[in-house]
Amino acid sequence: MKILVKRTSNLLKAALLAFFVLGFSSTSFGQDGSYDDDYGDDDYGDYDDSYSDDYGDGDSSSNGDDYGDYSEDDYDDYGDSDYDFGSSDKDEYTPKKIIRKPYVRFIPPYDSVRELVLYKAVVEVKDRDGYEVEIDTINFRAHQWLEEEYGKELKKVILIDDVNENAGEFEYKVKIHATFPCMIAPNEFTQVENGQVEYDLEIRVRDGRYRYTVKNLVHIAPPRPGEKDGERTYFEYLMKTEDDIREGDKILIAADQKINSMMSDLQRICQTNPVEEEDDW
Repeated sequence: MKILVKRTSNLLKAALLAFFVLGFSSTSFGQDGSYDDDYGDDDYGDYDDSYSDDYGDGDSSSNGDDYGDYSEDDYDDYGDSDYDFGSSDKDEYTPKKIIRKPYVRFIPPYDSVRELVLYKAVVEVKDRDGYEVEIDTINFRAHQWLEEEYGKELKKVILIDDVNENAGEFEYKVKIHATFPCMIAPNEFTQVENGQVEYDLEIRVRDGRYRYTVKNLVHIAPPRPGEKDGERTYFEYLMKTEDDIREGDKILIAADQKINSMMSDLQRICQTNPVEEEDDW
């Protein structure tokens, strides 16, 4: 009898143990092997809500708003800009062709009748009250400029300095045959001497005005090794030739700048109003 009770007790314990094991299994794992009870609705449920709010379509998360703004604004910008490679309404990007403008050569003042490169102008000279300055005063000021420009070389370069007997009215005439250095400017900070420019200058003075003429311009290149004189090239040839156009223009431009500077100085000195003397009475 005792043995039977003991066996029954053992079977009952085994049955209870199996029940608890099977019950734990059925409550912890579902049929598909997923967690159903302890890790199902509480912890992972909250985690899923947070994850969906942060990265999904939820409206309460700031991260969701940021990603929404980025897709609407930034991607729209890229779509409407020049970097829109996916737009079907626009042509594919093609690099722009570099168009080089044709070189425009320098044209100095030119007398087509005489076929000469020629600088000339008639300049009126008046006093502070608007009256014409007398011929002797203008002639005196012109000689002041000649002395400043040529210095000790003035006597060597003057060909004529006298009254012009052939003029229609009384006038003085000065004629100069001289040279100046041909200073070419590779850039705005440097200048390089490239030979000399030979020219004839004529100044004719009358009451209230003077006329200057610069002509017979010739470029004298630096002498080659073993040679005494450099090659001479008239400006008319430099202006028309198709050989070494840019090099020829450099010479023409250098001479143009020098001549205009000289004539500006001449005008400034001839136009200078005399200083009135103080009244000693």
